[in-house]
Amino acid sequence: MSRQLENTLLSLSADYQQGVTAEDYEVIVMENNSVDNLAASSVAALPSNFRYLLRQEASATPVYAVNEAFALCRAPFICLMIDGARMASPGVIRTCLMASAITENAILAVPGYHLGYDEQHLVDDSRDQAQQEAELLASLDWRADGYDLFTISTFSGANRNGYLQPIMECNCLCASAKSFAAIGYADTAFTLPGGGSINLHMYRSLCMLPGSELFVSPGEGSFHQYHGGVTTSSYAEREAEIEKHRVQLHSFWPGGFHSVRREPALLGRVPPQAQPFLMKSLKRCGDRIRRLKAQGKELWPDDLAGQGG
Repeated sequence: MSRQLENTLLSLSADYQQGVTAEDYEVIVMENNSVDNLAASSVAALPSNFRYLLRQEASATPVYAVNEAFALCRAPFICLMIDGARMASPGVIRTCLMASAITENAILAVPGYHLGYDEQHLVDDSRDQAQQEAELLASLDWRADGYDLFTISTFSGANRNGYLQPIMECNCLCASAKSFAAIGYADTAFTLPGGGSINLHMYRSLCMLPGSELFVSPGEGSFHQYHGGVTTSSYAEREAEIEKHRVQLHSFWPGGFHSVRREPALLGRVPPQAQPFLMKSLKRCGDRIRRLKAQGKELWPDDLAGQGG
């Protein structure tokens, strides 16, 4: 998915990111060899604060590449993006640094979106999906103002009710190197294609660390580009594959897996393009509060209650 990766890497460059310089951060790019790798000319043109490694990988999971990247990281605070098809909004790095300055126990969840007006797996024809996405990106100058990506996107299916309700997963996840080490980095049991539910496992594991502080950035996002992924495509065996993910994920916790139930602190600016998603999140949260009150249930049980968090 070289085209998608090029967009992602551009969105992580200091020319695109706001309020930071190339000296403030490093980008480590791990690419498993395939029929569509990043072109040598693109690799040569990467900024000076980027490191690129092309790996020979026989398995279909990214967990080994993720753990190799962790071993190469030199910074005390790390932003993990397992999917190379996710474009970042212009304030992601700045907000990551803000969170790290507040507390070394910070966990920053950058909300996820799909490019397009429907979740990508709901589009039956992959050619239509790819063409629509190309036209949407061409319709705006996102390189000049990446916040415009909000105007051509929708919430991802894992968090379709917004970020003021329990979040199931995070594809742009920031935490200290110590916190990632505390959860054992990426669990190599996740060998299903695409890593199965490794994103969900790592996010929940981090959020269950005692003493951790959860932040959500309502004004920032990671935007998924269509590339025929395991969970974001429409194909006959999709539900059967997703069921394998569910079975494995539920096996890690007594009582099974559920979304992280913690009340997050909102961090960072909210540009005009992102405000409609804040309004949607507020409305859906209000609906949930009214429903739980009517049922006599606790509004927001805390997963860390009684665990020292």
